[in-house]
Amino acid sequence: MKKTILHFALILAVSPFLLQCATQNEVQNLQYQLRLMNKKMEDMKSNTVGEIQKRQADSSGQMSQLEQEIMTLKSQLEETRQLNSQLKDKNAELESNFSNYTQQEAAKRDEAMRRMEEEQKAKEAKLAELSEKMKVQQESVQAMQEARVQEADRRAREAKLAAERAKARTQAAGSALTTGGAGVVKIGATQQKKILSSSTLPETTSSTPVQTSTAAATPPPSAPAAQPEVQQHPATESAPPQTAALSPASSPAPAAAKTGGGLAEAKNLYDSGKYQQAYTMYEQVVRDNGTGNDAIDARYMMGECLFQQKEFDQAILQYQKIIAQQAKHPKAASAMLRQAMAFEKLSDNETAKIIYQKILSSYGSSPEAAQAQEKLNKM
Repeated sequence: MKKTILHFALILAVSPFLLQCATQNEVQNLQYQLRLMNKKMEDMKSNTVGEIQKRQADSSGQMSQLEQEIMTLKSQLEETRQLNSQLKDKNAELESNFSNYTQQEAAKRDEAMRRMEEEQKAKEAKLAELSEKMKVQQESVQAMQEARVQEADRRAREAKLAAERAKARTQAAGSALTTGGAGVVKIGATQQKKILSSSTLPETTSSTPVQTSTAAATPPPSAPAAQPEVQQHPATESAPPQTAALSPASSPAPAAAKTGGGLAEAKNLYDSGKYQQAYTMYEQVVRDNGTGNDAIDARYMMGECLFQQKEFDQAILQYQKIIAQQAKHPKAASAMLRQAMAFEKLSDNETAKIIYQKILSSYGSSPEAAQAQEKLNKM
């Protein structure tokens, strides 16, 4: 566009010189070319300038749109910058809070661990103390049981001696029925035995019944024969007086100890509430059977008779004999259970707990173990 204008200006500038030199035809040709040039210039101006203006208008519109978009982007960038700044502030605050929270939790965890360690040490110390107490109590229980067993043995020996003395007195009383060379003393049918009170009987723990004792005196030759008085100690306090006649030809011999009706009769007495008499009969069964099953059952029932009479310390000794001598017998678990219950009755709950726990460890599958667990749960 600029080159065309320069050419046109150059032609106008040199046209006077050309007119002077050129011919008429040439001038016409030049004019014609000038008109063509003008026309082209006009066409070019109308077309090119309009198009350029149009393009400029379009470019102006695009520029305005670009400026608006740029302004929009600038505003968005500013908002983004502000958001980024806010996010940075929040991140810094969150980091600070998280750091503080982590430190607090670490302090709490350390404190909890310290407390747990202190509690663990306290529990271990308490457990050691309880173990020591349990050991001392077990030793005390063992010593007490041994002392009670020794005491029971001592009483048994004393009872045996008392029974032997009673037997000797009975034999002496029987031999007194005969007079020195005068023959046999006759006892009339009308004479009665005299019942002595229980206070006059020798105090023994043996179950041997005291037998009939008689006393006789030789009458003087000038006097009629005196009727000797016969005395008898009953086997039980409820036995009524009886009359007895002895044959003149017979002389009394020492009475043999009776064993009673065995376990069945003893059980009937026990079921009837006659625990002392049942105890005596069970004791006789123990002497007759030694270490057999009947003797073990009878020994257990001796403990039950004492338990029912609230003689719990003596019952403990009877149960202990079964536990010590027949630990594998079925009655051993029952004896141990009743022994623990006797200690409860004596208000010795600590010893009772130890025995209940021993039942669980030694007889875990027995019915007595279930009862022992129930007792422990209630204590």
